[in-house]
Amino acid sequence: MFRSLAAGAVLLLGPHGAGWLQAATAAPPTSIDRIIATVTINGQGPLRFMLDTGATQAVIAQSAVRRLGLRPEPGRRIEVLGINGRVSAAAVHIDSLESGALQFRNLDMAVLSGPVFDGLDGILGIDGLRDMSLTVDFLRQRCVISAARPQRLSAFAVVPLHIRSLRLPMVAGRVGNIGVQVIVDTGAAHTLGNPALLAALRRAGELQASRAAPPVIDATAMAQDGDVVSTPALRLGNVTLSGLGVTFGDYPIFGIWGLSGQPAVLLGMDALGTLAWFSIDYPHLELRLLPRS
Repeated sequence: MFRSLAAGAVLLLGPHGAGWLQAATAAPPTSIDRIIATVTINGQGPLRFMLDTGATQAVIAQSAVRRLGLRPEPGRRIEVLGINGRVSAAAVHIDSLESGALQFRNLDMAVLSGPVFDGLDGILGIDGLRDMSLTVDFLRQRCVISAARPQRLSAFAVVPLHIRSLRLPMVAGRVGNIGVQVIVDTGAAHTLGNPALLAALRRAGELQASRAAPPVIDATAMAQDGDVVSTPALRLGNVTLSGLGVTFGDYPIFGIWGLSGQPAVLLGMDALGTLAWFSIDYPHLELRLLPRS
């Protein structure tokens, strides 16, 4: 697969299932849980794809495959990892996929369907971002992908970034007094915690109110129940994210990532959206955070 990227791709932020946000506003957004990119495939479009830093590959919705007149390759399957497990999916070959400065050539994409794709034509993973920085500005409701290093301001917190296997962005943080590994996942609407963190919070006597959560449904259409627990604040560097409701469950993705034996959270858009601004700088291995005033 050949990838070509240039600086300055601008994506839009929006609520689940909503239309495009055409203009920035001064007021903080209230229901942003997706980063939406306008995509063309083989010159056809526009299509709506979600940018997901927790996904390592691009996938396309079955409805988009039908609309574009694409045909799955006979006998060709692609394994897709989801929060709740893995599936073997049919594959289609794409000659070109473009979204602003993001350009892919000769790409094989898994074909998926399910509730996650309501209002979406596909998902863009992070396989094209390894030499780029991703900046999400919640106040201006936009996202910029650039080869340039994000600007530094005195109010920013800079947290060292570790790239987990499969290019997943991970940082170290603390939930209360418990050290935790944090995966930054723009494709998750809600923040998820693993059983190891739940057990550590229970031993420390730091568990607060809990309630049953709606099933967590991933891109593979598999679902799993969990419980939403009010946890102590999450600290990343000198930035504190308070009032989090973390959904705990035995989600297989933590084991796939090698994180089942230590406290870990998958930081979703509900928590990230409490910030004014954040940036993932892949080349310089930094996560930059700007809290809201």
